[in-house]
Amino acid sequence: MNTQDDNELDERMRAAFEPDAESVDRVVSAAMRPRPRSPMRLRVATALALAGVSGVAAILWFLPTHVRAESIRLEYVGNIALIEFRDGSSWVVSPDTANQGPTTHLNLIILEGDKP
Repeated sequence: MNTQDDNELDERMRAAFEPDAESVDRVVSAAMRPRPRSPMRLRVATALALAGVSGVAAILWFLPTHVRAESIRLEYVGNIALIEFRDGSSWVVSPDTANQGPTTHLNLIILEGDKP
């Protein structure tokens, strides 16, 4: 085969595989057309999102709130209440000292025979 035969074969192959203008326009317009969103897909996505949010809310709602028993200590002596916290601070609450705030030191003398 010579160069002229190669060129002729090349031209025939290109002509056979080249699409016509109508086909090109049809493919391009179909590719560029916006696709409508499926209402079913949107409903499923919404339902899954709501189920997830509801599940997390239910878990958070029913989780027990843990208050350690040793986080505070409460003692009553007569009409005086002593509240001690883990950090060492304490509150003394009585009819005479109500709402006076926290203290870090407490001197309390209990006479023999007093009952807590």
